[in-house]
Amino acid sequence: MKKINLVYLRSKIAANNPLLDKQKEEYLSYLTKEYEISKDGETYFFIESGGTEEEFKRIYSQYKEPFNLIATNANNSLPASLEIASFLKNKSLKYNLSHGLKEDIIDVLNKKRILQKSMNYSLLSEEKILDNKRFGVVGKPSDWLISSDVDYKQAKEKFGATLVDITFEEFKNEIEHAVDRVDPIVFENKLPKYITKETLQVALKIYSALYNIIKKHDLAGVTVRCFDLLGVYHNTSCLALALLNSHGYIATCEGDVPAMLTMAIIRAKFHQSSFQVNPSYINEKEKYGYFAHCTIPLDMCISYTFDTHFESGLGIGIKGELNLAKVTIFKINSKLDKYEVFEGQILENLNHKNLCRTQLKIGFSEDISSLLDMPCGNHLIIFKGHHKDELLSYLSKTK
Repeated sequence: MKKINLVYLRSKIAANNPLLDKQKEEYLSYLTKEYEISKDGETYFFIESGGTEEEFKRIYSQYKEPFNLIATNANNSLPASLEIASFLKNKSLKYNLSHGLKEDIIDVLNKKRILQKSMNYSLLSEEKILDNKRFGVVGKPSDWLISSDVDYKQAKEKFGATLVDITFEEFKNEIEHAVDRVDPIVFENKLPKYITKETLQVALKIYSALYNIIKKHDLAGVTVRCFDLLGVYHNTSCLALALLNSHGYIATCEGDVPAMLTMAIIRAKFHQSSFQVNPSYINEKEKYGYFAHCTIPLDMCISYTFDTHFESGLGIGIKGELNLAKVTIFKINSKLDKYEVFEGQILENLNHKNLCRTQLKIGFSEDISSLLDMPCGNHLIIFKGHHKDELLSYLSKTK
């Protein structure tokens, strides 16, 4: 029996989560049918949840290549693994990413992955579509975004975008002095019994604060180090970002600058809102995936309700429902030299308890293996319609 050494990575926010304990036991019950878990074996990093990337970065130098990652189908394990994979790829380090349901994990580990066709394209165009536009980085990228740093000078040279750093202290000051721009009564009928009116009021103050920052600094959009709000206000920016995007501004989670620039290109080129998502489960064989996040532009939804933020159980998350329509999935990488793009079809609005609140099942007609093999970080961007040819023509051709 082959020996493997499992290194478990779980976020601090989920440290005592009994559902993750159960998930680990279930995966182990399948792994131990064929593998002996031993410190003497080949090392595999078992990514239990999102928010584990920073811990991986802290310890990875203690291990040798290739770096074997095991990603589950829940609790943002896969997006964390994709961010880690992007980090390793940027350092030219070898890695293997095994992802699947617990009952498939043995087959996945034993299968040698063969990338059918890379869906990473070279980003050649330097047409400054974002010229004279300013974008705020509020706080800094979340600690787990270990592969999402962007060179501000390159963003200016490539797209014409000016990136402006805004301290989290300034953001907090704006929240403390915010005057409501939206009457809470507008949304009170969306509140389930377990979310208070006071929680809604704070969420709307966060919106007002970001709106004020946008106006004060003459910004076209912002990306927010949003998880820091949990410790200070026991709330999130999910509702604020949903409103800002619906009103024509770009607003992204977790300080993800590549996601913000991707969404800005979509807004400038296609004049529509877009949805920042975590790829939560990818089924390569049947060519579909689950994509989820706790905020979505309200103007993309045919209906929506409120829930708490998934990871923390705090604040207000958006559970949106979308038309079963054609979509494009698009993301530029942190180096601004590659991008990935796929065309799909929304098959179903999902309602899983172990994923972020807005959940989509999307099917594809093309090979999607490079979503796992050649990731551009842990987030992807979804927008309506099929636009792959237009993006290829625009981004991969020089003037």
